[in-house]
Amino acid sequence: MSQVLKQENPVEYAKSLVTKLRERAQETENIRRIPEETIQELKDGGIFTMLRPKRYGGQQLNLRTYSETVVEISRGCASTGWIVALCAIRELMVAESFSEKTHEEIFGQNPEDVLFAGVYEPRKCIVKKVDGGYLIEEGFWMFCSGSLHATWGYFGFPIYNEKGEMVDQKLITVPFKELEINDDWYTLGLRGTGSNSVKMTNVFVPDHRVTSFNEALNGNFESTHLRDIPLYHSALFPGLILSLGLPGLGVLKNALDQFKEALPYRKAVHMGVEYVKDAASTHALLAEATLKVETAEQYFYRLADEIDRWANEKKYMERSARVKALADIGYANKLLKEALDLLLSGSGSGFVYDGHPMQRIIRDFLTLHSHRSLSPIITIENYGRVLSGLETNALRF
Repeated sequence: MSQVLKQENPVEYAKSLVTKLRERAQETENIRRIPEETIQELKDGGIFTMLRPKRYGGQQLNLRTYSETVVEISRGCASTGWIVALCAIRELMVAESFSEKTHEEIFGQNPEDVLFAGVYEPRKCIVKKVDGGYLIEEGFWMFCSGSLHATWGYFGFPIYNEKGEMVDQKLITVPFKELEINDDWYTLGLRGTGSNSVKMTNVFVPDHRVTSFNEALNGNFESTHLRDIPLYHSALFPGLILSLGLPGLGVLKNALDQFKEALPYRKAVHMGVEYVKDAASTHALLAEATLKVETAEQYFYRLADEIDRWANEKKYMERSARVKALADIGYANKLLKEALDLLLSGSGSGFVYDGHPMQRIIRDFLTLHSHRSLSPIITIENYGRVLSGLETNALRF
């Protein structure tokens, strides 16, 4: 299969887009989707396919490169960074979880057009096993980021035994044309992500496009044809949750940029100096906010390196390391929120005006910060349980 990507350094390419993305941020928010011009630029640079196998037109890079790229895109636009993070990590998820037959069906024609969206937790799913596959009689999934641009989707649903106990969770992949997208993404922040709810009605999914999510989370992948490639030994769930946290790092880097760019022009009031930049309180809060962002960055990138290290050895990350990984992500998320609070304490009230860059930063960050999988309290508690010799409460990791 021919390559469909430009073989550029994706991190440097992402940096080259930051100014454009900032200029389009208001448009992205207004139209509640990523502008097609941006989507095309991302495709041209191979940003969506960083983690796709080379045999299917991808670059087959690693989690560290992916992470740095997501952060740079998010510096320009939080919604675009969120879409890049999720659509690109889904390439890894689909590559690891499904069989060669499924991959050939997805990528067999026009691989350059393939873009994934999906949600593994349904709000409702009535499904029954039929000859040759499963029939989704009625399915409903919320928060399907990238729904407006996707061509293929992945979705999960639980399997129960006769006692009503969940014994497995299946993961399916379907063409997006078989779904209905609800126009319901009217939100505080991340408005451009098109994270609409989607539903299926009487959709048949053949067996080869159904796999066990539980098995995949434990490293038992159906992608036997990719076992010789280190990347596709990457720990799946830590990678998925990492993808949710990385945009926040980019958003806070943008917040630091905006704060520092405004400093030379801000007059001080009741601070004993003429300009805010000359106040000792400004020096202290800016330094502390910067250190918190830098510390969060170290947590994220260290985790990406750790996932890559295990994968390069063709070993699946141990259970205890996966629990610690989620705690690292939650703690980094906590540090970023603290950094934002510091910057707001020194920003004055100008951000309350619509159109002020800091207002969008606040709304976008609070929206992603609230994601349950990034919860500092939950992730740290579960790590603490393990440190105390108890079992984690997390069902998946």
